[in-house]
Amino acid sequence: MNKKEQNQTKTGLTPLQEKVATLLATGESISSIAEKLELNRGTIYQWQQKLAFQCYFNFQRLQAKETLQNGLYGLYSNALDTIKECLNSENEAIKFKTATFIIQKVEECSLEDVDIYEAIKKRATKKLFPDIEESQIFLDKSEYNRLIKENGLK
Repeated sequence: MNKKEQNQTKTGLTPLQEKVATLLATGESISSIAEKLELNRGTIYQWQQKLAFQCYFNFQRLQAKETLQNGLYGLYSNALDTIKECLNSENEAIKFKTATFIIQKVEECSLEDVDIYEAIKKRATKKLFPDIEESQIFLDKSEYNRLIKENGLK
């Protein structure tokens, strides 16, 4: 490894570690990455144990997921047109399956908060000990007031 590759970035990883995490997040196998970058597979496995590596890897996966979602949103109009065509099909089985699919999808949709005050209250509610499952919860009043002000509310 040269000096440039040894220097850590603001992520706490070297540029080489970042590259490995990015390749893993895009679906490359450890074996192919090790071969491509002339690394020992064991080194990659060790890097995967580092919290900084895991966080960077998760960030790369999140970006890949957002890119995919944006691409899917771009197909939304075409998909909706296709579903409409299926509903107007002469084939009763296709019409029924399409209608059933739509009903199922609508029923699966969960609605997020609609009451801004309740949403802020939820965000400002903290656990006394975050790592303990049954820890007491409390409303952080300063966080609540900050969020109220941030959202232009009184």
